[in-house]
Amino acid sequence: MKDLGNKNVLTEAVNEIIIEADEVLQDSKNTDYENGQLLAYATALSIIKDALSGYNLKDYGLDFDIDEKYLTTKK
Repeated sequence: MKDLGNKNVLTEAVNEIIIEADEVLQDSKNTDYENGQLLAYATALSIIKDALSGYNLKDYGLDFDIDEKYLTTKK
């Protein structure tokens, strides 16, 4: 297994969560299950974002409003 460094591993994890959340958001039929998935992904991203307080969030791909992107009602 390669040693990618903590920042690279964290950035990759964030990217994977965002990819999964974006797929659910794109294909969503606004079911309770899909809303639950989006809530879980948004919560995970928010926890990571809070832990990175004081760091440049852009470096980690978290320089956006997570709740606005994933938890606002589709119209």
